[in-house]
Amino acid sequence: MELTNTLVTGWASRLVNHRYSQYTIKNYTADFRMFMEFMRDRLWVSNLRDEDISMKMIEDWMSQLNKTKTPHTSMYYSIKPFISPSTIQSKITAVKSFLRYMNSIFNIGIDYQKIEQKRVKSPIMDVLTEEEFEQLYNIIPQIEKYRINALRSQLLVRLWYTSWMRLSEMLSLKISDIKKWKARITWKWDKDRWVFFADSVQELLAEYEEERKKPIEWTWLKWKDSDYVFISHVSWYTFWRPLKKVTICELMKKYSDALNIWKRITCHSLRHSFATRLLEAWVNIREIQEFLWHSNLSTTEWYCHVLASNLEERHKNLFA
Repeated sequence: MELTNTLVTGWASRLVNHRYSQYTIKNYTADFRMFMEFMRDRLWVSNLRDEDISMKMIEDWMSQLNKTKTPHTSMYYSIKPFISPSTIQSKITAVKSFLRYMNSIFNIGIDYQKIEQKRVKSPIMDVLTEEEFEQLYNIIPQIEKYRINALRSQLLVRLWYTSWMRLSEMLSLKISDIKKWKARITWKWDKDRWVFFADSVQELLAEYEEERKKPIEWTWLKWKDSDYVFISHVSWYTFWRPLKKVTICELMKKYSDALNIWKRITCHSLRHSFATRLLEAWVNIREIQEFLWHSNLSTTEWYCHVLASNLEERHKNLFA
């Protein structure tokens, strides 16, 4: 069977039916198309067939991925020379998912279960103390030349540190959601959870809104009506549209490099810091589980990292 765009679209539809998130589907299809390009280059053909996907081809793909350099847009560009094992695992999982579709629907193709993958354990994420977060928050206006960009970034990091939102959720966040003080967010497998917004977030949003009503200083583009919180201020063709993920990752890398506290600050490490701060405040682990909306308590325990210095202080307070 020929591997056509229609076939890939059918696979994506199956993923939708099995309640995969749109973000996962987008990544899977992009990774599989990358694999198809790799096969075309290896086989010198324009049209691929299902029998072209062999164990040898997949092994060669793994070898190619292990030699792939970290893109300059990555937070780890200056730290890791090559893409991480978890990134490679994700790309191979996309191929396995497509083969599973072929096996189940058409009863053709190599058995997806034959592809061996060593489980990649997620590394312990760096988390920020309150003092380190304040350093990050205060360094942003020193880096950003224009106040509107500084306010947007300060609001971004403050939200992450106080609300446990994902990057995709942050980009789709509306001003009206924050003004309600809480928002109901639908995430993986259509699960709903509540996100609460702190007073400091409300104050920052008010400042950012006022700044947005002024003409943009370096372009003199005028204010447009948009309910999205995080929008572009750059040029006429991206002006007032929601920011892209790569833009935010680049901003976080810039701030992390400037702060230079021997911790890599990422979107996810700020989310981890939220969970850790709850634990350090002696919030009940079951309450933290509800905050993070984890179905399994062991997942919550993994996200919560207790600092050794904090334990020592607690011991002194308990046993004077």
